[in-house]
This record gives sequence, structure tokens and C-alpha cells, in this order.
Amino acid sequence: MLAIALLVWPVSAQDAVQEGLETADQFQGPNAERFLARARVRSLRDIGTGVTLPQRATLLLDGVEGFAVFKTIDVKKPGISQFGRGSEMNFQDSWKCEIPAYVVDLMIGLRMVPATVERTINGQSGSLQWWIQSVMSEAERLKQRVTPPDPEAFERRMLKMYLFDELIANVDRHLNNVRITADFDLRLIDHSRSFRDTRELKDAARLTRFSQSLLDGLAKLEYQDLRKRTVRWLDDAQIRAVLARRDAIVELARKAIAEKGEAAVIYP
Repeated sequence: MLAIALLVWPVSAQDAVQEGLETADQFQGPNAERFLARARVRSLRDIGTGVTLPQRATLLLDGVEGFAVFKTIDVKKPGISQFGRGSEMNFQDSWKCEIPAYVVDLMIGLRMVPATVERTINGQSGSLQWWIQSVMSEAERLKQRVTPPDPEAFERRMLKMYLFDELIANVDRHLNNVRITADFDLRLIDHSRSFRDTRELKDAARLTRFSQSLLDGLAKLEYQDLRKRTVRWLDDAQIRAVLARRDAIVELARKAIAEKGEAAVIYP
């Protein structure tokens, strides 16, 4: 059974059970952001997984205890960095990318990235992200051969994730940072290797169908608004690259509709 004692305002045990997934869904928005920004940090401990060395924070606000992920990694390497058989120009792995990933999620209406704020704890600045109580990761689902109750709905959620990763140039999506909730929705974590300044899509072949609601959200992205909301963490090249990739995604959708017809390409 899904644990529903998330970072939410006080409810009785009976109310929590009755509210179920509705309560568990409150992982974004002003209340979550307020909790993360204002709660007292009772403790920090290493999570023990992840190359970015995240920590689990225990928080307390107005008598409510909750948890979050605190990340402080901030690595930038100008020039070419070698990684095994591959390489990357201007490598970055930074907590500063976690917050705009959440901001962009809100702007386009994705609703998959947990609330994330900037916070200084014990003299260290970093990102503080809502702790997700998921049932399993996508890696665990595949290993256990769990079939979603509605495969088409689940596939659509995965397609939304693919679009989002192309939009923010996330080069580090793997199956363990795709978290699955009890109702088989997705929660996406770990975006510290996003917002590369490339204007090209990394894997356009994955974008075979498109959510109309996300396309509508992409259409609302404007330079001045995006800059206002993210300039604290992204430079101008990164911001303009988001919009360039947005244009590439929209053009890809337009071409797919022209070739296959709207019914075969677009879903709500």
C-alpha cells in the first residue's frame, strides 16, 4: 500500500486513508514550496545512492514533519570532458538545474517534477526537493515485470517524460530516477545534468506522439517570462536553448501530423 504521509498539512489518520491518492498528489505548488522554504531542518543524512551525493533532510514546520532531498553538487567543466568512450562540451552537474526543471514543469503543465526550492543549510546552498513516496522505480517495474493497469495511459505519461527531457536537455535520465506512484503516474527526479546549451534535440526519434496539453504549454513559453523565473540559476545561453529546443519539438509535431494525421499523433 502506498504510504501517504507525505509533506502535507495535518490530517487525521482516517482522513488520510479516505483522501488517499488525492492527498499524496500534493507534491507541487505553494504549500509544498512554503514547507520546503520555511521548515526547520531537524537532521541531514546521506541517502547512500547517486553520484551527486544527495542527502535526506528531515523537516518540521508548524508541528508537521516531512522529508526532502538536499543536493549541493555544483560542478562545471569548460571545454571538452571525456566520459569513457564519449565526450561532452562544457559539462555541468549542478543543483542549480534542479530548480528550473521544476519551474519549467509548472510552466508547461507537466506535473511530474516534485516541488524544488533553493535553500541554504549549514552554510551550504543547494536545492531542496520534496521527498516522493513512490511505489517503485521504472527499473524495478521492468525487473518485476509489472504491467500497468492501463498500458496506453502509462505510455502517454512516458511520452510526456521524453518530451520534457528533450525540452530541458536532460542527459542523465535513467530508469531509477523515474518513480512510479500507486496510480501509475510518474514522478521525475534528479535533473542536475540538464539545461545544456545545445539547441538540438538529443533523441528526437522518441517523440512519436504528442500531448495536446503539453503542446499548448510549450506555446506559452516566452523568453522574458522564462528568464524572469529562471535567471537566478540559468545563464542566457541556457534559457535561449530551451526555447530553441521548444521550437524544434513543435516543428517535429507539426511534421508528424502532416505525415500521419492528427488522430495518429495527438492525444490529450
